[in-house]
Amino acid sequence: MNEAVRTRRAAAPLAALVCAAVLAGGTPQAAGTAPAKGVAEAARPLPALYREAAAAAARYEAATRKVAAQRAAVARAERAVSRGEHRLRRLHRRLGAVARRQYQQGGWAPATRLLTTGSPGTLFDQLRAQHQGDHAFDRLLHTTEAVQRQLDRQRAHRRTVLGELKAEADRRRRAQRAVERRLTQAGRRAREAREERAARAAGPITRAALRSGGEEAKWVAPVESYTLSAGYASAGKRWAHSHTGQDFAVGTGTPVRAVGAGTVVRTGSGGPFGNHIVIKHPNGYYTQYAHLSRIQTRQGDRVHAGEQIGLSGSTGNSTGPHLHFEVRVTPDVGSGVDPLPWLRSRGVHV
Repeated sequence: MNEAVRTRRAAAPLAALVCAAVLAGGTPQAAGTAPAKGVAEAARPLPALYREAAAAAARYEAATRKVAAQRAAVARAERAVSRGEHRLRRLHRRLGAVARRQYQQGGWAPATRLLTTGSPGTLFDQLRAQHQGDHAFDRLLHTTEAVQRQLDRQRAHRRTVLGELKAEADRRRRAQRAVERRLTQAGRRAREAREERAARAAGPITRAALRSGGEEAKWVAPVESYTLSAGYASAGKRWAHSHTGQDFAVGTGTPVRAVGAGTVVRTGSGGPFGNHIVIKHPNGYYTQYAHLSRIQTRQGDRVHAGEQIGLSGSTGNSTGPHLHFEVRVTPDVGSGVDPLPWLRSRGVHV
């Protein structure tokens, strides 16, 4: 039973959120390289990948509902087995008590004691008591055997429902992996498509530079002096589900820098991010800088790694001065990846 419980609890809550995002038509949740499954699968159109992910998410939800029903069936089977075992123990104790009385009294049919009885009435009373005692013992033994058979059936039923629960949990895990695999493939295909479009627009000479990140792939931290505070995917009362970026605790007016070369594709104010900037980088990623006190760039501007683009602040949904920094695979919220590993993989010490 402990193994089955661990199996039921093994499903990651994050997978359920990924499934919900797919069903709602969400964007890819992370970038990466999907397992190789042949040229045909790698070249599958992006809409088809999202449809397959949505179908896998629907299978995951159906399996989750079935697992819940089977979990209740397992609980009922466990209670039935427990009641049966308790009743059988009581019957065994009663049989033991009867056996001890028989031994202490010399058995139900001590012939020598009956034949030496002086009164016929006493003899008949003893014979009747002997018969009644034998009948009661037989009934008790029959009941014990019936309870034992019922308990064996209940244990067999418990094994069956546990096996069904394990099989359904396996199906749910396979559906979860299918969702994650399709989303990874879709994210990779989207990035490749953006890189190809940018490469065609720039010409064949700069294609390698675009794929490697451009400008010698130089990257820096978004601020110079800081303390890391709320991290990616952390829980908090000020965001709906989980934190979508990494917070850098700094004082108001701290210079904020572009982490890499790119083009400013969005600037804005108001809303939960307050004053914010979104930069598109040649490698297909986007970075966002939020809660700024001042924006010092404009949409369409080309920026270099380390170039000052604004000043930190506490605008929007914020409790104090800090920089909210995100890395995304699209310009929109909800397509983020963990910023710290992303920066570290590019040589930035954070």
